[in-house]
Amino acid sequence: MAQRSSSSGRFRRHCTGESAPLTLLVLFLLAGILTATLLPAYRDYTIHEHSKLAKNVLMDASQHYSEWQTLHPAVRLLSLESLGYETPAVYVSSDGTVGGSANINSIYRISLSYPSEPSAQSCGLVADDAQTGFILVAEPIQTQRIDIQCARLCLSSSGQKGISGGSSVEKCWGPAPKARRRP
Repeated sequence: MAQRSSSSGRFRRHCTGESAPLTLLVLFLLAGILTATLLPAYRDYTIHEHSKLAKNVLMDASQHYSEWQTLHPAVRLLSLESLGYETPAVYVSSDGTVGGSANINSIYRISLSYPSEPSAQSCGLVADDAQTGFILVAEPIQTQRIDIQCARLCLSSSGQKGISGGSSVEKCWGPAPKARRRP
């Protein structure tokens, strides 16, 4: 019987808080390690997903431009309004919506540019045709500005892709589609 009471006494001491500071220290240490490893991965995932939203809007605008261009040959596109957007520049939100004004969830500002010289503002691209060419520019804003790998995303009227960040175009835009061979 005495043996039983000593083991139950250890159990009572363990549960009553004599080792609580050590247990809390171990829990805080584990939480810190998890946070230190998972937070950067989550941030990178979020940045990547947000850039996908901007690329979708750029590709959509490019598709609208192709349709607009058939109706207006040899005419320069002067604003995104001509393509059916609300305003000359639009904002992409983290939920994927596109609007004419910035809000707390805005992550990119999409606008048109007509560079004749390569610059960081146009991702090193120039308007391919001096008369009708342009560059669609997705500028990261607010929380998306921490993306230094891709930074600005650009798409020319001829479909050329560019970035202003330190990474490669292929990494930020994905590899170019392979040409299909006819059998």
